[in-house]
Amino acid sequence: MSTVALVLLILFAVYVMIFYAVRRSPRLQERGVVTWGPVIMLRTPWGLRMMDRLAKHTRFWRIMGRVSMAVSFALMAVIAVILIIDLIFLPQAMRSDGLGIEYALAIPGLNPMLPLVYGIIGLVVAMIMHELAHGIQSRANGVGVEHSGLQYCVIPLGAFVELNSDDIEKAPRRARMDIFAAGITTNFLAAVALFAVMFAALSAGVTSEYSDMPAVYAVSDGSEAYGSGIPTSAVICDVDGEEVTDYASFESILREKASTDVLTCTVGYVYKDVRYERVLHLGAQVEAVVSVSPAYAIGLEKGMFVTGIGKAGEAMRPVAVPSDFTSFMQTTSPGDTVSVRYFDGTDHHVREAVLSSSGSVGYLGISTSLSGFTFTTPHMVLQEGINPLNGADGVSSGALSLLSYISAPLNGFSPVPQDVTWWYDCTFMPDDVFWVLIYVIYWIFWLSMVLAISNALPGLPFDGGHLFRGGVDWVLERAGRKTQEERDRIADPVCAMVTYAMLGIMLLVVIAVVF
Repeated sequence: MSTVALVLLILFAVYVMIFYAVRRSPRLQERGVVTWGPVIMLRTPWGLRMMDRLAKHTRFWRIMGRVSMAVSFALMAVIAVILIIDLIFLPQAMRSDGLGIEYALAIPGLNPMLPLVYGIIGLVVAMIMHELAHGIQSRANGVGVEHSGLQYCVIPLGAFVELNSDDIEKAPRRARMDIFAAGITTNFLAAVALFAVMFAALSAGVTSEYSDMPAVYAVSDGSEAYGSGIPTSAVICDVDGEEVTDYASFESILREKASTDVLTCTVGYVYKDVRYERVLHLGAQVEAVVSVSPAYAIGLEKGMFVTGIGKAGEAMRPVAVPSDFTSFMQTTSPGDTVSVRYFDGTDHHVREAVLSSSGSVGYLGISTSLSGFTFTTPHMVLQEGINPLNGADGVSSGALSLLSYISAPLNGFSPVPQDVTWWYDCTFMPDDVFWVLIYVIYWIFWLSMVLAISNALPGLPFDGGHLFRGGVDWVLERAGRKTQEERDRIADPVCAMVTYAMLGIMLLVVIAVVF
């Protein structure tokens, strides 16, 4: 049994015991611990007085209601587009390995994306803001709030506010829609404000002495890099005693050495501000070879180094880094004969290959990396962590960048991976304190944004489903359907159809991604 399955089994067993204890205990029920279907609820008076005090500013909340409506319907469109895009790419997702059931669970510490402490803080704050907004807007519109509290069913479901059912039924459509939109918009506006704080702090308050130097982002298993023991986040500072100031100078040094067929180098690197040295081969190492390809036919294998390449009858060009190989291949055509020099770990070999086709250019059939390293720079990582439009050059690429930014925790960004924070120095407070605050801000921002977008889903029981239902009712009224009964006959099946469609797509996407 996997660890995740065991944890879920334990959580379910604990839930069952608590559920039956609550059902059998009048004392617990008198104290507000009750069951509602399979959900265990803790009903409390927490925050009710504060809701009443804040709701007195009715004019403000009426304006806020209009803003909330616009924001919520915009986010409704966003989540609908996201699901449609996911549906288009569903076949591709189903062909790849699933992430695992743990990614479908919003349990900090169990879900690999959600750190235990920061995840709990973010969830609690985001949920409290969401429900508090519902409560304040309800009171501002004359709808009573009976209780606030917490919900639990195997896993914590979050906070809730319980509205007076008679009041909500009697409330006009506008008031009901304001109430449902309040939580979505509060989470969204809080996320925007927190992002602005985080962006300002990281843009103006962080420096790095390694800003443009090559830093190890990833290491391929079984590669020269893997065997060297150089860890991820290490920063390359010199090669054979020559100083590396940025990535361009790093490649320049390697090209100088490649011209003399030197592969073995002494690499100096810094890891957590301590300098180390390693001796290793540096060059364009073969990451993969396509079977039944020109490269396969001439004996190239994973782990070998391509050290030179040239068209038949021409001088061979040294290959020091992967970009030397790829730039040469862009000059070739299908059917060209090329000479390839490679190093198998012991000897150099030269073989001729006839290129096949990859569109209009020649194709050898290999992918390469710099000795199995994937490099970045501290500046690039910081920009990726704080700029949702990083690298975008148009509307479509900007939209994809935004979606990628929301999924950044899948790649360890929050806003930058925790193991690279040593690259940076804070200019106005101790580094340790600074990064704790940044991570707290980030997870409240991220979970607030996710809560806002997911709750805008135009399907019941989400807030967006209630808003969509109100919007359809409004359109029908404008179209001349004056009686509520007449509008309900049309709106109910329309909303049911949209709900089933949205939830069905979401379920398919979750299954494809998780399994």
